[in-house]
Amino acid sequence: MTSGGVVVAPTGVVPSVADLQDEATWLEWRSRIPVAAHVTELVTTDQTRAEFLEGARLLRMDVRRRGGDGFSGPSPIQLVIADMLNAGKKFNGIMEPRRTTKTTAVQAVILGRCSLREDYLVGWTLAKKDGGQKTGERFRKDIVTHVERLYPDPKTRPFIINTGKGTEHIRWPNGSYFNAYAPGNEAFTSGAYDVAWVDEAQDATPEMAEDMMTSIPPTLDGRFLPQMIASGTAPDFQQGNLLWKLLTMPGAGVVRHGIPEDTDPAELEAWEPDEEHPHARVRELIELNHPGIGYTTPLSDVLDNFHAMSSKAFQREYLSLPGEEGSATALIKQPLWTKTRTEKAFPKSMPSVVALAIAIHPDGKWASLAAAWHGTKGRRHVALLHHQEGVDGFGKNVLLRARKLNRRVIFDPGRPVENVEIAPLVAGRPPMRTRPLARMEIPRSAVLFMRFLNAGDLVTYHGQDPLDAAAEIVVRRAFGQTGAWAFGRPDEKTQPDDDITPIEAVARALYALDDEKGPGGVPELVGV
Repeated sequence: MTSGGVVVAPTGVVPSVADLQDEATWLEWRSRIPVAAHVTELVTTDQTRAEFLEGARLLRMDVRRRGGDGFSGPSPIQLVIADMLNAGKKFNGIMEPRRTTKTTAVQAVILGRCSLREDYLVGWTLAKKDGGQKTGERFRKDIVTHVERLYPDPKTRPFIINTGKGTEHIRWPNGSYFNAYAPGNEAFTSGAYDVAWVDEAQDATPEMAEDMMTSIPPTLDGRFLPQMIASGTAPDFQQGNLLWKLLTMPGAGVVRHGIPEDTDPAELEAWEPDEEHPHARVRELIELNHPGIGYTTPLSDVLDNFHAMSSKAFQREYLSLPGEEGSATALIKQPLWTKTRTEKAFPKSMPSVVALAIAIHPDGKWASLAAAWHGTKGRRHVALLHHQEGVDGFGKNVLLRARKLNRRVIFDPGRPVENVEIAPLVAGRPPMRTRPLARMEIPRSAVLFMRFLNAGDLVTYHGQDPLDAAAEIVVRRAFGQTGAWAFGRPDEKTQPDDDITPIEAVARALYALDDEKGPGGVPELVGV
């Protein structure tokens, strides 16, 4: 169950499969999960519960013990998955951490529908390179093993099972079929289906994803309330990823647990906080976001895997943090960005406490100088003070503004072009004061910026077109090997000249703002 959003071991009576036919019992058990990162409409009826529980019976979930608490029966997250699918959306995405038994939940829904509905046609595949063999293996181990134990005599079995390689299926007397196919099987992409299900969809190559999104939707045409389902763990890349496609498709049914994509990388550095990692809290994040903990998965097993796996792999598999490779999804939601705009005029003069920062395109294509200052009620104001194409004369503009405001300038020494521009300014008389950012402060500045934005505590101004343009296109990009991220361009390969320097500059200024002091040693509050 959950306590303040944290999953703890179930207490009291754990409902049996039979108990869950009662709607009140079902809803109470379903509620015992962490808050989802995204979940769409949930629907439960007498019929949908009967179907799911029949599927659960066929899979022997009423007698199989769960790994986390030792009880039998469906776990709460499995009920959520069932009810999301039973809302009847045509396209559906399920992204849950490893060991939440999401696959078993979908199997129970589908087997129950096949048993209790007439002429219900299902195609299932795994999006693996050797998907045909893997799908066949999973069909035999996940499904056939249990139904054969339930009905050991083929003559009295209420359906026919075929385990022939490449033709695996279950056929019911009511005309329903559950077919297991290779991902490229012509039958899977040219038949007719009530449900076309792609499991492990995060592993589909972009080419496989494109083929499936071209061929599968037409197989649903002509069926009553058909569904395409993609399920899996967090993908290593986003653009062109099949699972990500369905998770972000307008109008799709979605259930997803996982940490926010703007989580501070410092929180992911260790299982518990210590002297070296004072902000680390992986254990807490697991308890807050993994719906299997205390039910299907012991926390101790997750700890073992935290030590055994690479940081990136663990974050994808257990924290549902998608990789940055190929990310082309805009990071900043435009309605949220629009709300930051104040109707007040841009100040004629800067407050005495202000942070200045520059950002220059890695190839010197664009350059920005930005400022950040304190507002009232905890808000922060950010603004672009100067923006230009190329770097000619940029240093002079920076120097003049820094001297006028008597402020140091924040920059990224890890970007050679910024070092080139800063060096002569520091060597001048008097030298311009600077504040170089440490390597890991680059992703932290991005995280802090998004935190203020998402909290509604950021203030921007009219007439900042380059900043607005950057906010429309900026994405997350991988930074290092620990799962950290920074701001990036949406298509580095084909559009490397895209300008995000305004966002980088304001984020750096915002990050350094709290270190800036005024004449009296305290921040000066101005504005909205």
